[in-house]
Amino acid sequence: MMKILVVDDSKTIRRLVAECLKEMGHCVAYAANGVESLQFVTDNDVDLILMDVEMPQMSGFEATKAIRALKKHEWFPIIFLTMHDDDRSFENGILAGGDAYLPKPLNPVRLRNTVIAMERIYHMRKKLKQAQLELQIANQDLERLSLSDQWTGLGNRRHFDSNLTMQFALSRRNKSPLSLLMCDIDFFKTYNDTLGHQQGDVCLAEVAKIIKEKLERTSDLICRYGGEEFVAILPNTPLQEARALAEKIRDSVIQKNILYGEKQQQMITLSVGVATYVGQYQNAADLVRAADTALYLAKQNGRNRVEIN
Repeated sequence: MMKILVVDDSKTIRRLVAECLKEMGHCVAYAANGVESLQFVTDNDVDLILMDVEMPQMSGFEATKAIRALKKHEWFPIIFLTMHDDDRSFENGILAGGDAYLPKPLNPVRLRNTVIAMERIYHMRKKLKQAQLELQIANQDLERLSLSDQWTGLGNRRHFDSNLTMQFALSRRNKSPLSLLMCDIDFFKTYNDTLGHQQGDVCLAEVAKIIKEKLERTSDLICRYGGEEFVAILPNTPLQEARALAEKIRDSVIQKNILYGEKQQQMITLSVGVATYVGQYQNAADLVRAADTALYLAKQNGRNRVEIN
C-alpha cells in the first residue's frame, strides 16, 4: 500500500482520483494547491504524488521544483495532471522534476495502470532501502569487529591506538589529566604450559572481565594490548586516583582466586604500571612508554604490585 498525495484545486477531480486509488488499496491524502502540497511533504512521508499543473498561488511545476529541492536526498515519483498535452509542456514538466503525464479529463484505465507502474518502482525502492539498511548494519558490525578482541570482547590494539590519540589531544587542549594503566598477568606462560592454551584463553577472559568491572565511567576504555597485557585509558583522572584504581584491580584479581600448578598452589596475579599525562609528554606514545616503564618496574620489584612513573 502506497501513501499517495493528490494535489488539485478541483474538489471533484480530487474525489474521482481518490475513489480510484482507494479501490486499489492505497492510502490517499489531499492538497488543494501547491503551497499545501509543499507543507504536507514537509510534515509527512509520501510514496507518490499526483500533481495538477494549473493551480493558483503556486503552479504544479513550481511546487514540484520546491518539493525536489526539499527532498533532494529522497526520490518518489510525481505524475502531472494537465489539460496541456503538447511537447513543450511535457518537456517543462520533466525538467521541473516530474516523472509522468496524465492528460485531463482523466482516463481511469490509464490512471490505474500508471499508478501500477509507479507501484513497481515503489517496491523496488523499498527493497533498495532495506538493502542499504542491511549494508549499513553489516558495515557497523564489521567496524565493531575490527575494533574488538575476539577472545576477551575488549577493544583491540587498533581501538586502543585510535582512542588514546583522541584522548591525548583532548587532554592537551583541556589541560586535564590523562592516566594509563598497563596491566600484565604474572607468569602467564607457566599458566598456559600447565593448563593448556584453551584454559589460558578462559583466564584472559576472566581477568578482562575483572578489569572492565572496575572501570566505572563510560569514558574509560580497557583494551587487550597484546598477549597477556591489558591497558586502560582513564580520561580526566589524576595519578593518585589512577593508582588507587590499579590497586583495586590488582586486589580483585587475587580475590578471584584463579589457581594452577602442582596441587594448584600457584595463583594468578597482576602487575600494573601507572602513568599520568599532565602536560609533560610530547605525544601519546611517550605516555605509553611511561606506563610500560612503570610496569617493568613492577615486574622487577617482585610482581603482583602497582608502580607509578
